[in-house]
Amino acid sequence: MSYGPSSASWFTGTRWEGRIAYGADYNPDQWPRHVWDEDVRLMNEAGVNIVSLGIFSWARIEPEPGVHDLGWLDEVMDLLHEHGIAVDLATATASPPPWMAARHPEILPVDRRGRTLWPGGRQHWRPTSPVFRDYALRLVRTLAERYRDHPALVAWHVSNELGCHNVHDHSDDAARAFRSWLRSRYGSVERLNEVWATDFWSQRYGDWEEILPPRLAAAFPNSTQQLDFRRFCSDSLKEHLRAERDVLRSVTPAVPVTTNFIGSLISGNLGVQVGQESIPSVVR
Repeated sequence: MSYGPSSASWFTGTRWEGRIAYGADYNPDQWPRHVWDEDVRLMNEAGVNIVSLGIFSWARIEPEPGVHDLGWLDEVMDLLHEHGIAVDLATATASPPPWMAARHPEILPVDRRGRTLWPGGRQHWRPTSPVFRDYALRLVRTLAERYRDHPALVAWHVSNELGCHNVHDHSDDAARAFRSWLRSRYGSVERLNEVWATDFWSQRYGDWEEILPPRLAAAFPNSTQQLDFRRFCSDSLKEHLRAERDVLRSVTPAVPVTTNFIGSLISGNLGVQVGQESIPSVVR
């Protein structure tokens, strides 16, 4: 598609002066087409000048692997622009479509009891899954290249509420990534044993491959193991955030990147993620 220059300077240029960005999530894909015109009329009446768009649209955008249906999103983007409403366009990676889990059940998170978290809700993906990461980044690039010059685009919205439902994954992917994270942190198994005080209850490790996430145990799991696992989970989410951000910046370097964090998510280290985007935000 061909458009004129992007409006990404909306946050920093003269269009922003004296104005407050006022809006919310907009999910037109969840409503019939005939509703959209009334939606934007009411937005104008209410003074809405920006919406986040497409957050949970992956199944509509990519109904089967590598096949994209973007005509409806083109129409929404054009409609919003015609009515003076800017778009914070989502990368749509928050919830993968059902076909992905059917073809790749290895992307699904596993809880500490070994139970798989299946599709049917949202955010059913492992932060450390290389398969999910590959699909997600391909989608991000597709959207970035298609809408890079759309005049409605003023920002990118990475995923959604990272870690809200999948922050603690205990899968084999997570176990491998956790061991790699621990190697970088401690350098040697001996040092890890010292810090984790593994002589207590005969937990001393002799090899990295013996170390697992703190899955359901017969008694209280090692407290430092649990703390490090939470640090690792936070870093894993940050790594995914950076991966999507880097694709966006490679295609649209002038367009700000943001996401929304969960203020009540005490199990994730919110602070280390803030700063990876141009405009961080917190919900709830």
